[in-house]
Amino acid sequence: MADHLTEEEQIESLKRWWKENGSGIVTGVVLALAAYFGWQWWQGKERSEAEAASNVYQNFVAALSANEGQPDNKQLTTAKSLGRELKDEYSKRIYAAQASMRLAALAAETNDLETAAKELQWVLDNADDDALKYVAKRRLASVKAARGEEKEALALVSGSVPSEFAALYAETRGDILLQQGDEEGARKAYEEARAQLLPEQGSIGQLLELKLAKLGEGEQASESEEKTDAEDSAPAESDKESDAQ
Repeated sequence: MADHLTEEEQIESLKRWWKENGSGIVTGVVLALAAYFGWQWWQGKERSEAEAASNVYQNFVAALSANEGQPDNKQLTTAKSLGRELKDEYSKRIYAAQASMRLAALAAETNDLETAAKELQWVLDNADDDALKYVAKRRLASVKAARGEEKEALALVSGSVPSEFAALYAETRGDILLQQGDEEGARKAYEEARAQLLPEQGSIGQLLELKLAKLGEGEQASESEEKTDAEDSAPAESDKESDAQ
C-alpha cells in the first residue's frame, strides 16, 4: 500500500512538474527545430543563389571572350545585360563586382570614361571584398585624372593603404602629379613607390625606373655628386693656399 501511494505521489509530482514546465519544453523544442530547419533552408538558398550568380557570370565572361576577346555588338549587348543582372540580383556577390570591374575596363578601352567611372564607383559602394575595392579605387583615380579631375583623383590615392598596394598607389600619385606638370612631386612619388615595392612586384619596379629616367633622375644624381665633390675639394685648396703662405 505504501509503495502504491508512493507511485501515485510520483505521478502527481510529475504532472505538476509538466504543468509548470511542459509548455516551456515544447516551446524550446519547437524553436530548436525551427532554427535547425531555418538554417538548412538558408544554406540551401545560399547555395542556390551562389550557383545562379556563378552561371550568370560564366555567361557574362563567355560573351566578353567571344571571337577571341573581340565580341561583336550583339555579344557586347549580352555582356552588359548580364552585368546589370549580376548587379541588380546579386549585388553582394563577388561576381557582380568582378563584372563591374570588367565593364569598367571595357569602357575605358573605348574612351567611355564616364561609364568606366560609374562602374568603378559601383564597386566601391557595393563590394565586400576589400582588396577588390583598393584596386577599383586606384583605377577610378586614373579615370578621373584622364577626365581632368586631378584633385579628386589625388584624394582617392592619398592616405595609408595595405603594403601590397602602397607602391601602386604612390605610382598613381606620381602619374597624376606629372599630368599636372609637377615633375618634382612626381619624382618624389615614384621614388616613394620604388621604396615600397614588394619582392613580387618586380615588373612595377622596371616601369618605375623608366619613369624616373624620363624625369632625369640620373642627371640630378650626377649633378648632386659633382656638387658634393666640389665642396669636398674646396677645403683642400684652401689648405694649399695656407701652406703656401
